[in-house]
Amino acid sequence: MSLQAMSWARGVMPEMPESVRAFPRLLLLLMADYANEQGVCWPSIRRLSEEMSCTTRTVQRSIETLVEQGAMTVVARKTSAGRQTSNFYRLAMGVTQQPQSADEPSPEELEALMAGSDEEEAPVDPAAVPTEAAAAAPAQAEHPIFANAAQQADNGQPQATAGARQVPMTLDWQPDATHWQAETLRRGDPSLTWGQGELADFTAHFADQPGRTYSHHAWCAKFVRWVSDNRKREAARQARMSQNANTSNNTARNAGGTHGSRRSTGPIRNSKLSAAEGRALIEQRRREQAEGQPPSGDVIDGEWL
Repeated sequence: MSLQAMSWARGVMPEMPESVRAFPRLLLLLMADYANEQGVCWPSIRRLSEEMSCTTRTVQRSIETLVEQGAMTVVARKTSAGRQTSNFYRLAMGVTQQPQSADEPSPEELEALMAGSDEEEAPVDPAAVPTEAAAAAPAQAEHPIFANAAQQADNGQPQATAGARQVPMTLDWQPDATHWQAETLRRGDPSLTWGQGELADFTAHFADQPGRTYSHHAWCAKFVRWVSDNRKREAARQARMSQNANTSNNTARNAGGTHGSRRSTGPIRNSKLSAAEGRALIEQRRREQAEGQPPSGDVIDGEWL
């Protein structure tokens, strides 16, 4: 993008006649956006149609309009095989030739490049190829800030394992008290302590993996993580056991209150008596009640067939 080209395009548009509609004006702004400081660009027709939301034919007519207005010129380009490729557009900016910088291609080189020329590559200068001795030469001294960064962890703190000797785990390994305190503080659990059983499990587990080697501080950090994870798993297991016990007690109470206390209430039905025998028994109990004697049993009238 060239600010000079954009400024030139905005200054040209008011001078165009009213017959120049919106699409050519929009195309001029796009060309200026693509152009370099020399006012040269080479966008494809398809890309321009996508950005302008119109057909390729509308883009071609807009290009013809800008050429008629003298706003730009078109240079057709072809590949070495003779196939048509994207054109070369030069805005009529009237740019004065600026001194060419050392790493900037000349307009002739740019046009040759954009024309798809297949010129042979220039021969390689043997002096420019580094020799084996030059390749093996030590690089420039590293800046101190990068050297310090290499000795720090991601959080900016000095790496505890930098330059430390790597050793495998042994059954008689013991965590260093200073390392343990530093790692528990770093994990936010300074009150964490370890037990002899946890240490035995840890050393037995990693002693069977002689290929894994760490520094003593790194082993201590892994042990802190091991103990912390074990405590969390044990707390979760205790919580599940407590929850299961409460659920069992509630189930037992519900079963006892709903079914265990159920008992037979009310009068006992005697299906062996006939209707006449039942009425006689009822009359007998009424007499017994009238005489103050305790009833011999309850019989519901109308329950015999």
